[in-house]
Amino acid sequence: MSARHLSPNDPAFAGLPTADHEWTSDDWQQLLHWLIESGILTYKDVTALVLGHLNPPQVGTSIASKKTFQAHFPPRKTWQAVRGWFYQQRGMCEDCGARLELQADHVETRQDYGDQADRLDNMLLRCRRCNVVRRPSHTQGGLTFLTAEAALMWILLIKRPRTYQEFEGMCRDYGMTMANIRFQEAWAMAHWLEEDGSYTIDPSSSL
Repeated sequence: MSARHLSPNDPAFAGLPTADHEWTSDDWQQLLHWLIESGILTYKDVTALVLGHLNPPQVGTSIASKKTFQAHFPPRKTWQAVRGWFYQQRGMCEDCGARLELQADHVETRQDYGDQADRLDNMLLRCRRCNVVRRPSHTQGGLTFLTAEAALMWILLIKRPRTYQEFEGMCRDYGMTMANIRFQEAWAMAHWLEEDGSYTIDPSSSL
């Protein structure tokens, strides 16, 4: 991953690397403990969220419901075949080994092969981020270390921008290319935390 100019960390995290892709497991553990000790999250919140993302909802059923896959099997036999394929997988991302947010991905892409790509021997599991990185339509995929939803909160909490303008600039420096509305939505967290007395927004902030 190419190095990017990132703003310094908030003093609470001054001892941690400026770039998230340089963090160690201990660094991420420190952030987790801080999130809980600060009252932003509870252990139940974190564990329940992880458990939810470990569950691969509708990965198999989304395949089985497509007519292009169904065409390869006798009537009402598609799910049985898809279930067998699904259970035979390793349960982790083919590229990075993650177990969270798994999705079914084509080896030979639909962009190149159309409906012919929709067959079980052409499918494997990738996490959401690795899946996006491979898609030709996502030309900016892989520019960021974290998914956008995670990176937005990482910047907000670790860099602690005091104005929306700073926040938007930090998001762009990080490598995010989506519309500004995504940054504006995420900035709501700063307002919510300020109400709790755990964040400070400068009066010069435009939002």
